[in-house]
Amino acid sequence: MSLKSNSFITTNLQRENHSKSKKERISTSFSMILMIVMAAYFLFPLYWLLVAMTKSTNQLFTTSMLAFPEHLHLMANLKWLSSYQDGMFWRWVLNSVIYAVGAGLLGTLVSSMAGYSLAKYVFKGKNFLTVAVLGSLMIPGAALSIPVFLMIKSLGLINTYAGVLLPMIVNPFGVYFMMVFIKESMPNELIDSGRVDGASDYGIFFRIALPIIRPGLMTLFLITFIGSWNNFFLPLVLLNKTSLYPLTVGLQIWTANLNAAGTGQPLYPLILIGSFLSILPMLILFPILRKHIVSGIAMGGVKS
Repeated sequence: MSLKSNSFITTNLQRENHSKSKKERISTSFSMILMIVMAAYFLFPLYWLLVAMTKSTNQLFTTSMLAFPEHLHLMANLKWLSSYQDGMFWRWVLNSVIYAVGAGLLGTLVSSMAGYSLAKYVFKGKNFLTVAVLGSLMIPGAALSIPVFLMIKSLGLINTYAGVLLPMIVNPFGVYFMMVFIKESMPNELIDSGRVDGASDYGIFFRIALPIIRPGLMTLFLITFIGSWNNFFLPLVLLNKTSLYPLTVGLQIWTANLNAAGTGQPLYPLILIGSFLSILPMLILFPILRKHIVSGIAMGGVKS
């Protein structure tokens, strides 16, 4: 009886393991299929854009949507893009770089300093400021467009780089993100040790805190960079000089004037290749900073 019981138990365990293994395989297969479908959904527009920018205006409407043409017009389109309006596109690229890099660096620095102060210092009004930061996250950016415009106008910064950069530097999400990140990743003992060694508050922040919170800084920089690079409404409100437009506004102007007088043909190829070039920095930056982003978000989400 004992041998039969053991054999029966062993058989049941094998059946259960086989059933679990089958369920795991089904779950894994379903997850893989779902991931492939999602990847295809997000990559399909990028592939279409890559194909479309190699075509002439006529080929866009006479060839297969997903097939490369027999005669590529990529170089011709690039040449047209560089010469149209005296190369204004590349001026817009430079403007976007200035806005995005400037807002990313300055915004990350300001947010990290503010977050550090809220996380590590005790002062009167701290709770009120923390609540104000959280409350400001609920205000849509469009609702602030008129106050921001009036403020920038009163400072005499309309149609200037500084006028666009100044509102981008203030980032309530960045302050809250860095406050949580610093609170969880930097022990108070390090601050006490720095003070014992005679370091000032600025010395502690720049020499001790910044190296520790580097993953959070990388994450916030990329988030701010992407938000500033894709920002459309703020530059549209604050700028009316074509030479100061970023890519987002410039390409929209071209789209609004698709059949521009004097060109002899629609601007489809310019808009398509310009759109692809406008997303190229995102495709380059994200893989490079991916490791820092994952570790920064993971550490920032840890709760004590």
